[in-house]
Amino acid sequence: MINKSLINKMKYYLLILFVVIQPILDIHYLYTEKVVNAIGFSPSTIIRIIIIGVLGILTILTLRDKKAWILIGIYLALIGIYTTFHILNARDFYTLVPNDLGYSVIGELFYIIRMLIPMAVIFITMTTDISKKDYEKAIKIILLLISLSIITSNIFKFSLTSYGKDIISGNIFDWFNNGYSKYNYLELASRGPFNSANQLSALLCLLLPIMFGIYTYDKKVSNLVTILLTILSMIMIGTKVALYGSIIVVALYVIMIAVAKLLKQDILVDKKIVSIVGLSIFIIGVLYAKSPSINRGMVENSYKSNAEKQEEKEEINEYTDENQNNNQNQEISKKQEMVEYIKENFIDAKIKYDFITQSYPYIYDPEFWIEIMKLPVNERTDYRFLELKMYQRVKQINNNKNDDLFGISFTRSEQLFTLERDFVYQYYTMGLIGVILLLGPYVLIAFGCSFRIALELRKKFNVKYAMTCFGTIFILAVSVYSGNIMDALTITIILAFILGKLAKDLFIENKEIENKNLYI
Repeated sequence: MINKSLINKMKYYLLILFVVIQPILDIHYLYTEKVVNAIGFSPSTIIRIIIIGVLGILTILTLRDKKAWILIGIYLALIGIYTTFHILNARDFYTLVPNDLGYSVIGELFYIIRMLIPMAVIFITMTTDISKKDYEKAIKIILLLISLSIITSNIFKFSLTSYGKDIISGNIFDWFNNGYSKYNYLELASRGPFNSANQLSALLCLLLPIMFGIYTYDKKVSNLVTILLTILSMIMIGTKVALYGSIIVVALYVIMIAVAKLLKQDILVDKKIVSIVGLSIFIIGVLYAKSPSINRGMVENSYKSNAEKQEEKEEINEYTDENQNNNQNQEISKKQEMVEYIKENFIDAKIKYDFITQSYPYIYDPEFWIEIMKLPVNERTDYRFLELKMYQRVKQINNNKNDDLFGISFTRSEQLFTLERDFVYQYYTMGLIGVILLLGPYVLIAFGCSFRIALELRKKFNVKYAMTCFGTIFILAVSVYSGNIMDALTITIILAFILGKLAKDLFIENKEIENKNLYI
């Protein structure tokens, strides 16, 4: 006989553990070529699949809610139908590149499974009664794991640089000691031991607002310290998302406190709330001008200005096609001429080497790269612009309207280059239907919870709810700006946990949460 109570307890703590260890599974070493080549993929992915599989089994053994199972059944059926059409559509894809742009059915299926893991976390969280205490503790532990790792490794100079695989040359103290005259700003921005600075920045933009909300009703010193360490680590990362994200979060927190007071919420705006706001502003104010992000902006603006001035002085020999003859031999000769022209001029045109030689090789589609080389220098050096142009070109060559619905495939996009704009990236790779099924639940829950609070403002509003809703919407906005977020499991699993709990509290009746100041 199944011991339902024991199984529920196992599921409860395994779910929390699964969420808390996500930063550990994002350590860079687990994604290095040495580790990945040894088993074919990162062990982090295997660990996640195993744990979510166990959680799924435990849920099946205990959940008796027919409506919940009908809902999940319909969703999985839609995923199955979509996957079938996605694979069939991608199978007949036409491209000028001989290796079919690295297309793989196994790779497609594996990607869809990866994208479904957070969906499972949302469902499991909504069917698990996570306590307020354990939820808040999980958020705090994640933030401390990340922030302390970044700060410690920065101070003792063993952190990875935010961009690349090298170790930083200087720490936060070097920012104020002529560090930027000795080192490139890239050598002073640190991401600790983690895999991606951009993804780390987005995750902290999600969790910092929630921590501010937690502190509002539980003014422990440990909560205050967690917030300040998080802000410090965000500035150390050196990305625009992290730096400006911390500023936006602090500003919005002040606004939310003001709204709560206008609604006559029972919030004591005492010296502790004034202190957290004041100390946050102080840290940002002192470090802002010396941060790697600001100095990076100065360097990049100077580079673009110099590049534009240099272009005015230097002229690339423009390719012209005066021969309009359609003879096959002359067509071949014409293509060879274009290939030679690109080979001799693309470096002077300042086009990224990896893009033109590996992602979408010019030898197979010289016409496309000729057109790119005719563009202004600011467009040729805009990596995101070129990424989008390559996707548009590949889709244009295939000329299949079904690509709008089912995408050109994830594995082909990996060959091209990961487009640094989420939702747009998934639209090209998985199609409109893929975006709705695989990313739609995040948007639906985040905005649904926000509208629920707005519609019942006096009853449902409190700073914790509001800051959590903001955090979830903020990360969706950041993903469009920064990219590489909505298919990063470290982020989406934590986001799914937060959304699942938020939706449970706002939409599922529970007498224990009737008090508007109770959260989670």
